[in-house]
Amino acid sequence: MSKAIILLSILGAAAQSHASVSISQGKTIIPAGTALSDQDLTIRNDKLAFSLAVGTAPPWGVARGCIIDMANVKADGSLSNDRVAFADFIPNNWSSWPNTYQKVDILKDSPEEAVVKVTRDFGKAVISTEYSLKAGSDRISVKTTMTNEGEDLVDLQSGYTLWPEGGYKFAVPGYAGEEEATVDKPVADRFVGYDQDWAIALHAPYFTELKYKSRDLYLKHSLKKSQSVSFEGEYQVLGSGDIAPVVKAEIERKQLDAGSLSGSVKTQDGKTVEAPAVVILKDGVPYIWAIGKDGNYKLDLPVGDYQAYATAKGYSQSKKHDIRIENKQALSLAFDDLLAPGEVSIQVTDAQSKAPLDAKIQIESGNKPLIEFLGAKTFFTGLDDIGQARFTLAPGDYQLKVSAGANFVSKPVLVDVSIAPNKTTDVTSEVPISTYPTQHGWYSGDLHHHSDVLEGSTPPQDLVISQLAAGLNVTFVSDHDSTKNHVEIKALSDKRGVPFVPSIEFSPSWGHFNPFPLDIGAELSVDPGVDDIHTLLKDMRRMGATVVASNHPYIPYGYMSSLEKNTVPGGFDPAIDLIEINAVVDYQKAVEKARQLWTDGLPYYYTAGSDTHDVWNETTGLDRMFVYTGSKPDAKAFAQAMKNGRAYVSFGPVIYPKNVMFGDTLKLAKDQPQTLSFDLLSVNGLKSVQLIGKQGVISEQALAGETASVQFDVPQESGWVGLVVEDSQENKAFTNPVWLKMVEEQQF
Repeated sequence: MSKAIILLSILGAAAQSHASVSISQGKTIIPAGTALSDQDLTIRNDKLAFSLAVGTAPPWGVARGCIIDMANVKADGSLSNDRVAFADFIPNNWSSWPNTYQKVDILKDSPEEAVVKVTRDFGKAVISTEYSLKAGSDRISVKTTMTNEGEDLVDLQSGYTLWPEGGYKFAVPGYAGEEEATVDKPVADRFVGYDQDWAIALHAPYFTELKYKSRDLYLKHSLKKSQSVSFEGEYQVLGSGDIAPVVKAEIERKQLDAGSLSGSVKTQDGKTVEAPAVVILKDGVPYIWAIGKDGNYKLDLPVGDYQAYATAKGYSQSKKHDIRIENKQALSLAFDDLLAPGEVSIQVTDAQSKAPLDAKIQIESGNKPLIEFLGAKTFFTGLDDIGQARFTLAPGDYQLKVSAGANFVSKPVLVDVSIAPNKTTDVTSEVPISTYPTQHGWYSGDLHHHSDVLEGSTPPQDLVISQLAAGLNVTFVSDHDSTKNHVEIKALSDKRGVPFVPSIEFSPSWGHFNPFPLDIGAELSVDPGVDDIHTLLKDMRRMGATVVASNHPYIPYGYMSSLEKNTVPGGFDPAIDLIEINAVVDYQKAVEKARQLWTDGLPYYYTAGSDTHDVWNETTGLDRMFVYTGSKPDAKAFAQAMKNGRAYVSFGPVIYPKNVMFGDTLKLAKDQPQTLSFDLLSVNGLKSVQLIGKQGVISEQALAGETASVQFDVPQESGWVGLVVEDSQENKAFTNPVWLKMVEEQQF
């Protein structure tokens, strides 16, 4: 990829400072914004502002010309903090983006409307996007035309994306929790990022597929040579978590017949609920909500049949009401059966030692608030008050799941509890621990984990306690192209006496890499969107890295996928050390690649991580690396042990080698049989263990029970062997190899 060519053409007179719509050039006026170049553009009116990255490098190595900052205008006329990490048209999912130029033209700059056109290349395709903002509008209109000037492009996934910076996600209605899906006639064609004091909606009427929990809304299509296709959408920016205006915008955009719903919300004892939330369901799935004021609410809805219920922060839900909205009619509905919040105080201890345990507490059954700023579904014990947590719940009956190293060193414990209004319920939970890996010299880490940088939503303190509650023995962070939180996470980790392994996720569009450990204070000095693989690897080593991991190498923008497509700037560089088994993507090709390299005698070892961004809705430590260091390591010793192969990946099973360590070389002589011995454990019950080598599965043993001691005869040939252990829940562990070397008598 060559250096980007930036052409900026400004047409018309300079914007007046008090105009309804204005365009400014230079560092963004949006607080906490990331558009810092003197070439960047910020467009604003009296409702919102957004910045285009003309000179600033966007996240994840995509081409310049995208939205990287977005804010709402507050009641006093000032701008809120930046609310988005990234919003753009993506030409083909998150595959590598071969790009050589960006051209930015201001087509209109008047008090009534601003229009900016961004033209970029994607290989042999030309992508032109117009961003329009009108006076008084809370919506940015976007129109993109994609023209193919090369060979036929087949099965593209193209469309707009919205990656909020923090906050919560309201998926396309009916697709909550789905990482990806093909969509036919959805209830609504939008995704909303939100928090209590803001919301941003992506309206995408063209879309047929969703990815990344609705943050990407794509049309699957092909594009023949010289053919063009156009997309239209809107980004709607709001100043509160009341998203009723989102459905009002849909009514206007689709010219739908509509009516209104309004009323009051009270508790069972007649008290007004000051800030009620009324949730509307359509076809049985959450469709929209309104946040009221002073006990009242109102929203517009398209004609049709719905269900409605009321709630509020910490309050119970009302009963559901069936309603029918008629055209141009106002329907009134009062709710009078809410219950005020209650509270839980919980103490979690080790059932054997009675010592307090870091723990994660989840609502297994009971009221789980849809609107996440009204109440959480996941809680953690305190970083200072170890093993203790106190939190608000809506009144009702619950089953809480208490986890401390769950599925690795213990099973979750279920606790039944009833919550009463305005009362605190005390709960104790003892968690039986089945094994203590650090007593055997093993230290585990989730080696792909994000905090609250860009699309991550986990502040440093929550990252640390989540990793401790997962039973991890080192803390780790790898934010996209940022070391922002290293100092704070190290201080928190030091306070708890836990080693901290600082990393960063280098994020060009053609491959992601975690180098670690980094020197505290080290910062990126390259541009991942432009610089080649050799330059990036050199910078990783400059920052102090002992090892470099290739993250999710076979996803569309993985390093090895991009090598296969010949889209890595600079081509191949062998100077990585580790191949990731990523918990949330298909990792089978990564496993096969590692084994192929071992067969070739090349020591590229495993790494593993959950890729968690949100500890309340994702699972820290879903898979992890167990690393043998003998005693508590510092970050360098931990990484060096991984570089030496003294580690294994696990989704649950625990492995203790008895006579030969992974990464070591076992010397063999003809007619002198040798064996490998291991102790195995799974809190979910063991199912099987395989000894594998360059020819595939060498031997397999069926297992039962929580623990087992196994022994395997070693093949009498040079090469390698490793283990695959599976438990009764189909969770697996994959070891690095033990190298085998035949030694002939005549060599002495």
